[in-house]
Amino acid sequence: MRRVAAIGALFTIVAVSCSAPPPPQRDKVFGSKLAAAFSQAYEKHQDVKLDAVTTFPWERFYAFKPKQSPDQINRALGFHWATDYSDQTDTYCLFVFVLGQNVTHSLLFPRYQGDCLSIGTGPFDPQRAVFQVFSSGTTTGGQPFLHLTEAPSRT
Repeated sequence: MRRVAAIGALFTIVAVSCSAPPPPQRDKVFGSKLAAAFSQAYEKHQDVKLDAVTTFPWERFYAFKPKQSPDQINRALGFHWATDYSDQTDTYCLFVFVLGQNVTHSLLFPRYQGDCLSIGTGPFDPQRAVFQVFSSGTTTGGQPFLHLTEAPSRT
């Protein structure tokens, strides 16, 4: 009887984990590349064009502030994807890249490396996903606390 219950529980865990979207992770490769791009833009007083930093396909970029509910995220995306809050610790922004009705990449990005509180949620297409970077002080480690703002349109 215990064996049947254990197998049933294992099956349920596998089924749920396979059907739910993957949680956003701290993507060390892309996250590091994006952090370096924001840092360099801050130091050189340049804009950051997200399409120049990404290596995966996307049509729309969304920046979700901390404590956004799954309903708020899904409503902005226009389809069901999120199953958890963007971040409940007030430490990360949730960056989501979308192609059609699919998330091609998502990333929990530390606010101190590029805070999204001063930009809208989006969507930003590749031409509009251009940001300026400024600092509002320093982190406890002495690094600049970087904020993003939408770059003025250059048409």
